Amino acid sequence: MRHRLFGLFAWLMLACGSSAWAADALVEGRDYQLLSPAQPTSNPAKIVVTEFFSYQCPHCFVFYADVTPWAAKLPKDVVFERVPVSLGRAAWQPVSQLFYALQAMDKLDSLDHAIFNAIHVQNVKLFDDQSVAAFVAQQGVNPADFAAAYNSFSAKSSVLRAEQMMKAYRVQGTPALVVDGKYVVLNEGTKNYAEWLARTDQLIAKARAEKTHK
Repeated sequence: MRHRLFGLFAWLMLACGSSAWAADALVEGRDYQLLSPAQPTSNPAKIVVTEFFSYQCPHCFVFYADVTPWAAKLPKDVVFERVPVSLGRAAWQPVSQLFYALQAMDKLDSLDHAIFNAIHVQNVKLFDDQSVAAFVAQQGVNPADFAAAYNSFSAKSSVLRAEQMMKAYRVQGTPALVVDGKYVVLNEGTKNYAEWLARTDQLIAKARAEKTHK
C-alpha cells in the first residue's frame, strides 16, 4: 500500500509540474518575443490572449478552423479576444468596421464564418461600405439597423483603437497572437497551426505562473 501511495504522489507531482516545466522550456527569440514595453490588457485579472487578424487575410481564414475550437476550450482564467486590423491596407478597413458593427448587434457569432467563406471561397469583394452593406443584407440582417451600427461612433472608434493596438503591439502580419500583452507567440519551428497553438498554451502557463507568484 505504501508503494502504491508513493507512486500516486509521484504521479501527481509530475502532472502538477508538467505545465511549469513546459513554460520553463520556452526560449525567447525562438518560441516567443518579449514585447517591451508590455501593453495593458482588457482584463488585468485574467490572462488575455489577443489575436490580430483580418477577414481579408487568407492565412486567417485557414487559422480560423483551428483557433475557434481551441479558444472555446480555454480555462476560465483565460480570455480570448480578437482584434481586426488592416495592416495599412485601406481596402481591409471596411471588414474591421463590419466586425465591430456585428459585435454590437450580437450577430457576430452567426455571421463570422460566413464572412470568411464569402471572401475566400465565393470570392466576394468586400472592399468598401457599399459592398459590405449589400453582403450583410443578403444574410438577412435589417439594413437600417446595420447602417446605424456600422456608422456609429462606437464602431469607428473601435477600428481606430484596433489600429493603434496593432502599432503598439508591433504587428507586422496576420494572424498574430500575443499572450497577456507581453508575449508575442512566434511560429518558428512549428509545422502547423496546431503546434503554434500548443506553444501559445505554454505561454499561457508561463503567464499564469507569473501571476501566481506576484
